[in-house]
Amino acid sequence: ETPKVDICLVDHQQTSQMNPSIDSDQVVGVIDHHALQSKTIVTDKPIYIDIRPWGSMSTIIAHTFLTHKRRPPVAVAGMLLCAILSDTLNLL
Repeated sequence: ETPKVDICLVDHQQTSQMNPSIDSDQVVGVIDHHALQSKTIVTDKPIYIDIRPWGSMSTIIAHTFLTHKRRPPVAVAGMLLCAILSDTLNLL
């Protein structure tokens, strides 16, 4: 049996985009930059939500590191940068 883990959805909040192996009861948060649309996740309990009209959800995560005066590990910073460049078309 697979242990139940807490999951934070990133870069989406629609159930149609969730992996079918994820039970909505496992979702404890959403970090996204997309508008709320149909099929947005509905939960029985309050969850953490951070949705901002920014260019990338990775910008939100990077901003969170900075506001907590933390530096992301190099590998994490590299992944965040790749997602930012992809979502913003190389910052054009």
